[in-house]
Amino acid sequence: MANTKHEDAILKMGFDYFRDTILKTLGINYDFVESGITELVELTIYSLYMDFTFLTTGGFYIHIEFQTTDSGKKDLRRFRAYEGVFSHKTGKNVITYVIYSGGIKRAVTEMDCGTHTYRVIPVYLSDKDADTVLKRLQEKKQNGEVFTEEDFAQLAIAPLMNSNKERKDVILESLKLSKTERNITAEKTMAMLYTLADKFLEGKDLEEVKEAVAMTRIGQMIFDDGVVRGREEGTERMSVLTLKLLQEKRLEDLQKATEDRDFREHLMREFGIL
Repeated sequence: MANTKHEDAILKMGFDYFRDTILKTLGINYDFVESGITELVELTIYSLYMDFTFLTTGGFYIHIEFQTTDSGKKDLRRFRAYEGVFSHKTGKNVITYVIYSGGIKRAVTEMDCGTHTYRVIPVYLSDKDADTVLKRLQEKKQNGEVFTEEDFAQLAIAPLMNSNKERKDVILESLKLSKTERNITAEKTMAMLYTLADKFLEGKDLEEVKEAVAMTRIGQMIFDDGVVRGREEGTERMSVLTLKLLQEKRLEDLQKATEDRDFREHLMREFGIL
C-alpha cells in the first residue's frame, strides 16, 4: 500500500530505480513502458495489494512480489487471484516473479488448476549475504574507492538478502554508505532503500529510518512534499470554511477567522471540516 501514502516523489524514485536497474541485476530483463497500478479493488469487497507491476514494451505486465515466507499453494492462489483481476482490468497478460528473501532456497512455484498449471518465476536471494556486501563496501569506502553502479545496486537490495542483523539495521547501514557519495545513483539507492523500509518496517523502526534520511536531499524532498501538501490542504479547508460562512452571512466571523488561527480552527470543528 506504499503507493497511496505520502512522500510519493521519493517512493516513485525508488520504484523507477527498482524497475530500470535492480530488476536487471536480478535477471529480470525487460524494456518497460511505465509502472502499473498495484491496488486492485474488486466488487468493493476485497482490496488486493500487489507489490510492483510494470508494463513492458511487449504489451504484457510483469508483476513482482516480495516473499520472506513460503506458504506454498496458499501464496500461489493469492498470486493467481492478483493476476486474474489485474488481467481482467487491463486486458493484458501478466507474468509474476516472486523475489524470495529470508533464507528461502526453494519454494512451491507451480500449482495444478485443473485445466492448466499455474506458475510463477522464482528469484532466490538466499545465496546473497548482506553482511558480506556491507563489509566489502565499508572497506572500499575506507580505502577512498568510488562505488560502481553494481555496488549501489547491491546496496539497494541488501535488505532483501540474508543477514545476521535486523532488516532495519541493514537499511540504516546501507543508507549510511549511500549518503557518503553525492550523485544521482546514490539518491536513487536511498530512494529504493526508503521504499523497502516503507514496505517492510513500521512504528519506531520506520521512524528511525526517516530520521536517517531527514538530513539528505531525499529527506528535503520528503519535507518539501509535506509542506506543499499541507499548504494545498490548508487552502482547500479555508475555501470550504469561507463558503459556509458566506452562506450563513457570518461576515464578522469570516474576518476574524482570517486573523485568529485558534478561532479559525474552532470554526473548522464547528462545521466538521477535517
